[in-house]
Amino acid sequence: MTTSTEKLFIVVGTAVNTKGILKMRWGNDLSQRINILIKTKCEEINLHEMAEPLSKLQSAFWLKENTVLTPDQEFVVDEVIAIKSKVKKRVTVKETIMENVKTGVEENKKTDPRVQKFMEDSLTNMGNDTSESTDVEDRTPAKGKTEESV
Repeated sequence: MTTSTEKLFIVVGTAVNTKGILKMRWGNDLSQRINILIKTKCEEINLHEMAEPLSKLQSAFWLKENTVLTPDQEFVVDEVIAIKSKVKKRVTVKETIMENVKTGVEENKKTDPRVQKFMEDSLTNMGNDTSESTDVEDRTPAKGKTEESV
């Protein structure tokens, strides 16, 4: 499932860049994408056109299921799937938290006491700087420092 802000592609594949690194490649025009890769001196260009536009994650799954890949290509595709899946989960969690906070504010709900305690502890700990510095209250130098070094 794609979100409305995800870019969609109809070309997917792999190519080796000038540094010898195998990478996944995406595009929307097969011949144009091949020309760009040739101009940038990429080698082992292996691109495929898909029947419908897909996100990067979906196209990585498509490539794995619909083409024969070398072990190196399969490794790169699996890596992209893992990375894109992980990012997707983070976005989903963030969206969920933001939606919960928004709903709680709109409905004037009380904050869960556990969440409240965590927030208070976090704010308290942010104010307790454990680095060696001058105490603000009594203006005495921190441990190991002389008046001249402060």
